[in-house]
Amino acid sequence: MKRAGAVQQESTHMTVLPETGKRALIVDDSPAQRMIFSRHLQKWGYHTVEAASGLDALKLCAKGHFDLILSDWMMPGMDGLEFCRAFRGLSRDHYTYFILLTSKNEKDAVAEGLDVGADDFLSKPVSPAELRARITAGERLLAMERNVRKARGQLVAAVEALDDGFIYYDADDRLVLANSRYRELYATSAPALVEGARHEDILRYGIERGQYGAATGREEEWLRERLSAHRSNQRTRQQLADGRVLQIVERETADGGRVSLRVDVTELHAAREAARKAEALAVRHNAELREALDELQKLYDALDRDLLEARRLQQSLIRKREHEFDGSRLSLLLQSSGHVGGDMVGSFVISDARIGVYSIDVSGHGVAAAMLGARIAGLFTGGDRNQNIALDRDLATGEMRAWPPHIVAGRINTLMLDEFETEKYLTIAYADLDLETGKVQLVQAGHPHPAIQRADGTVEFLGRGGLPIGLIREAEFETVETQLRPGDRLFLYTDGITECARSDGSEFGQDGLAVTLSRLADTHGAEFLDALKWDLTSWAGKDDFEDDVSGALLEYHHAATSHLPNDSVSA
Repeated sequence: MKRAGAVQQESTHMTVLPETGKRALIVDDSPAQRMIFSRHLQKWGYHTVEAASGLDALKLCAKGHFDLILSDWMMPGMDGLEFCRAFRGLSRDHYTYFILLTSKNEKDAVAEGLDVGADDFLSKPVSPAELRARITAGERLLAMERNVRKARGQLVAAVEALDDGFIYYDADDRLVLANSRYRELYATSAPALVEGARHEDILRYGIERGQYGAATGREEEWLRERLSAHRSNQRTRQQLADGRVLQIVERETADGGRVSLRVDVTELHAAREAARKAEALAVRHNAELREALDELQKLYDALDRDLLEARRLQQSLIRKREHEFDGSRLSLLLQSSGHVGGDMVGSFVISDARIGVYSIDVSGHGVAAAMLGARIAGLFTGGDRNQNIALDRDLATGEMRAWPPHIVAGRINTLMLDEFETEKYLTIAYADLDLETGKVQLVQAGHPHPAIQRADGTVEFLGRGGLPIGLIREAEFETVETQLRPGDRLFLYTDGITECARSDGSEFGQDGLAVTLSRLADTHGAEFLDALKWDLTSWAGKDDFEDDVSGALLEYHHAATSHLPNDSVSA
């Protein structure tokens, strides 16, 4: 599942953060997605700020530091890639771990994201367990960065405490660090002592301004001599234009750089040792991270074997693809994107001429989503009120009756929040159909809009979106009524159909579904569902979908004239 339904609010959630603690910025144009990620991160000890666009997020980053940024790739205006590039261009003292959330998983897209500064990728829909594992890995990297930064701070503090001038060049002979005493000694060249400046350019700057008396009249020759002494670690003396003579002691560092000290060699050694320890600490932490990733791969291999068996079990839950009723036919489609998924479809008998049909989509994939989907589908099993959450018995007459669909959604929402220990949520479309009259009552809880195709081929979409189930206590849901006439058909489906994406990110969409329904108006039952799946395969350019694909197609041929069979219930 990519988004959590048609939640209407779009805004940047501004939170006043405390001065301490882990801070995270969540960037997504979907309020529901921001709410979901914020909820997870707060459980894991983060203070969160939300932004609805890359531009809003960039403004927030200019005002304060975040340890973690979780950003969607596909957003209007400034997308996640542009935001990442702009963010890395900001001048910052601390490193931020940047995770891009995207349905793109091609190598070129990943390479492009890494090139602009992303640290990691997560494919949508995001598993909370995988998200936490990636964040934990990022926290280890941030901890290493803090240790290196602390070591550098210690190094700077140490060389600033020296009574003598100290300067450090990297292997390319570019300036890394110079202490205040060195800048005092070479005050004329101080404006040229900027990080990254070449040693030769700094010397030329001083020569042009008369800093080196010995260079007067023989500038190029003096420069060659000075660079030769610098590269060969010669101990030399240097007289400045103001009359001061400096003893220059230079040594090459292990990485090919050079340090230069004016007199105090002892404290130089201490500073170099601090730098070596910081480097060794970073190497050790990297080795620990590689070891942890190897162990994680072993676990994934074991899980893969178990998931193959779980897929076979899940497919067995749908015993029949088609169910014939007097005057109507129900056809079912269920295809998981991975080994197992969180989609479920099915039906049950309400009374002599009424049936309930449902389409469920649990957030995420894998065993946890599949188990929750099966558990929710189990709530609709059987014709007894103690077994079926949609049914109740009239105590006065003893007759079985059905709760209105919006009440059913509310009961499931309460059950999810009060009794199910899970961080997942779900969306559902549930319809109560009278096969004698053609009357339909349905609820849409964060699910894609149910489609009705009339006998003349026209397509209508029902509902106003609604909230997902399992997120907000006391959430309110709405029952929508419509009328089926002979030749009409009702299609309940999950967002794996409408959000099926091409390589360029464009989605099949509600319009694509409408086109398929119109083109296949004369194709019925399982044959229609197979043709729809073929359209999705052609659209995506591959057989494996990024999200689960499922649906329930009810074709209303004529009013029922006999009682429904008892075996019409499907999981």
